[in-house]
Amino acid sequence: MKYKKQILFLLLIVLANSAAFAQRPSPAQMEADRKQLAEAQKQLAAQLAKMDPAARKSYDSMLNVFGAGTKMNNAIQQVNDNAATAGRSAGLSIDKKNKSKASIAATPTTAAMGAFIGTGSNAVFAAMPPAAKSKAGEIYTALKQKGADADEIGNAAAALWMAGRTQIALGVMAQVCGNDAGNIDNLSNYASMLTMTGAPELAIPILNNLNGRFRKNTTVLNNLGQAWFALGETEKASQYLDSTLALNAGHAQANETKCLIAAGSGNKTAAMAYAKAAFKQGATQERKDKLRQLGYSITGNDYNSFPPANTNDDLLQLGGFSMPPFPKSVEECKALEPVWKQFRKDIDQQMKPLQKITEESNKGMVKQLEAQQKQFMSAMNQAVNNPGSVSQQSALAIAAVPMFSEEMNARQNIVLQNLQKKKQAVLRMMSEFRNGEGAAMRKKYEDAMHKINEKWKDVGQGGSANNEALCLDAVKASNEFLQPYNGKMEELYKAYLDADKQLLNELSYSALYTSYPDMLPGVHAGLKMQWLRDLSLTLNGFNYESVTRYECVDAGDGKTGKLATFKDPRCNINSEFSQSLGVANLGFSIKIDCSGLSTSFNLLAIGVKLNQDLDHAGFGDSFKSCTVSFGPKVSAGGKIGPLEASANVGGGFDVEIDRTGVKDVVVKAGAEIESGFRNPGIKEPGLLGTAASGSVGVEGRMSIISGVGAIQGTGMIGK
Repeated sequence: MKYKKQILFLLLIVLANSAAFAQRPSPAQMEADRKQLAEAQKQLAAQLAKMDPAARKSYDSMLNVFGAGTKMNNAIQQVNDNAATAGRSAGLSIDKKNKSKASIAATPTTAAMGAFIGTGSNAVFAAMPPAAKSKAGEIYTALKQKGADADEIGNAAAALWMAGRTQIALGVMAQVCGNDAGNIDNLSNYASMLTMTGAPELAIPILNNLNGRFRKNTTVLNNLGQAWFALGETEKASQYLDSTLALNAGHAQANETKCLIAAGSGNKTAAMAYAKAAFKQGATQERKDKLRQLGYSITGNDYNSFPPANTNDDLLQLGGFSMPPFPKSVEECKALEPVWKQFRKDIDQQMKPLQKITEESNKGMVKQLEAQQKQFMSAMNQAVNNPGSVSQQSALAIAAVPMFSEEMNARQNIVLQNLQKKKQAVLRMMSEFRNGEGAAMRKKYEDAMHKINEKWKDVGQGGSANNEALCLDAVKASNEFLQPYNGKMEELYKAYLDADKQLLNELSYSALYTSYPDMLPGVHAGLKMQWLRDLSLTLNGFNYESVTRYECVDAGDGKTGKLATFKDPRCNINSEFSQSLGVANLGFSIKIDCSGLSTSFNLLAIGVKLNQDLDHAGFGDSFKSCTVSFGPKVSAGGKIGPLEASANVGGGFDVEIDRTGVKDVVVKAGAEIESGFRNPGIKEPGLLGTAASGSVGVEGRMSIISGVGAIQGTGMIGK
């Protein structure tokens, strides 16, 4: 099953990349995609080599049924053909034979901004495919009819952008800015979109105007730097990016582009420093690849501080359970024997529903794998028959893992390792005691009992030995052994339980961010069963010693154990931002939980449908990376101007996006309250745009912070 899933996924990646190649032959992207394609083909070949002959025959038959083998070869050949003619346009086209300083229009006044937007938008719409232009107009009209204002329409356009519908998003934003050129957030976001879709020369005049009005705004400064970088003006770009970093040293997109500039000039040390700073703010694949390219191996310390460290020392509420004591005398052995027997029987009863949960979870996992295989076959068939119909984003999503999984595993690795070591250290001490001091105690006891048993042979044969007296001697010898031996074993086992309790709780916390919600009940049930087995002394071969055969003493008091109710850990993050952004009733949904951030939209809410061609469109060549920042209406400290990014600004969160979609979320300082992140240490957290946070109405804002673009000027708009 493992090989089969890997092979299906790798084959899909080969097909998706080759299909994408056939659709988007830009020079910058082709080189990156060529490497990814080659790596996927290499991994696919390696997996096929490991298959046994029967499985390989079945695999080949599957490809033949769908004709996938031939179609894949044809698609790969198309890659090679496109490589030879990489100068062709990819997507929209505006003549950009001379993207120089001379082609940049004069900075419009605030009063003249509407006219400038209108003129620029004419060029944008002329370059857009008719279907995308028409759909953008249809959506804008529907939003207006729904009663949406400029803020809401702008946020809806930004949500479309986040979902990968860049052409439509650009068209909607162009219209809302053209009809209301005074909306600062929309102007800034429109300029970002222009830069990232290949028209930085149209973005720069808008950004120059904003820069004159809102000095030291890191969003405007960064976006200017990115626009000049897209034009190949690296020196001018650096001036703006340096200003951005002087105000916010952790700015993700500014650091990422400065890394490329430094690497291009041969300054590997500076490039690595910028790359690490960018990765710290958002763990995207491109940043990870750049660090590896620079020869740096990523550690847990390189990730940002979100998700937060576990602050609950007993997430599963294991401390509510306790086992009966270990007996320290023959009297206690007799008293505790039925207590332990009943305790283990009760544990068996508690294990049954947990076992059922794990079985159901396992069935669910099998169904999920089967569903992924069906999705793969459908996507593969679609990709080979209609190149470009399956975006990388949707292809990778088939076998995706929760967003925070990698960084949680990386950061928790040391924590879990230390807890494992602590647990193993106690197990070693228990073993050393049994084989050392405990063995000596046992030997002394056995020697004493040997002498007593020898005397017992004389009982009833005229000797001086008395049965009752010898029984009491045997009980005394047993007690002298049980007290120190079981006492020490109980002390060590409690230390083991304490170590395992910490480990199980930490594994439970990690699972919140590394497992899909549907799988969590099974994960937690398995951890709970581990704890119950620990309490019942059925693991590791460790147990207490018990002596009950002597009749000359009665049973003493036997304290029972305690079986409580487990707690089901839940994600503390469960935030829906659509309402605060004013797009909830427009069919747009933006949610974040422990699995990550998800965006979706149902345009039927405003009476609009996407046709097939527009429905599958992803970021593709028109886009490389960006940050979308969420925050309150007024920035930190009451600052006005476009919303600014990164953790030291406060009051929201940043979303890092690359070609394959949303990749990371960075929570800003104070965002637990302002954005409604569920933090157990904060009482009654509010949400943006609600009375609980002290604001009313549609208060949420979205700010698109431009990311690095290709100097060649590839994009939806232009060559």
